[in-house]
Amino acid sequence: MMSRPNRQSINNFERLLNHKCDIYHITDVQTKDYGYGVVTNTESTYPSEPDLVNVSCHFQKESINVVQSTPQQNIEARLKVDFPLGTDVRLNDKIIYNGLSYYAEVPSNVRNHHITVYCQRKGQDSYVD
Repeated sequence: MMSRPNRQSINNFERLLNHKCDIYHITDVQTKDYGYGVVTNTESTYPSEPDLVNVSCHFQKESINVVQSTPQQNIEARLKVDFPLGTDVRLNDKIIYNGLSYYAEVPSNVRNHHITVYCQRKGQDSYVD
């Protein structure tokens, strides 16, 4: 059984959450069946308005790769994001931070204290106008 964190550790963690982001939950995934058990996701859609606005979080850079392509470079990034316990973040959610789109991997509950999610940014279409 997990113990509840003490109040001081929660206050310290809340001070760490110095970023704000918007979260969009995936609404529809279209799949294509090629037969022989091969099924792929072809398109995901997200709502035009965020499901969660100004969510407290903390982004940490894990890795950034620049891939040269024509006509521009593509940036692939993987970041670790911490959220308060109880934040509704899910697999494949779109997370907008500083005008850039990131896509959530599987969220994990860290000792019933906070939620950690690794996010990826890929390609040239990740910038939000």
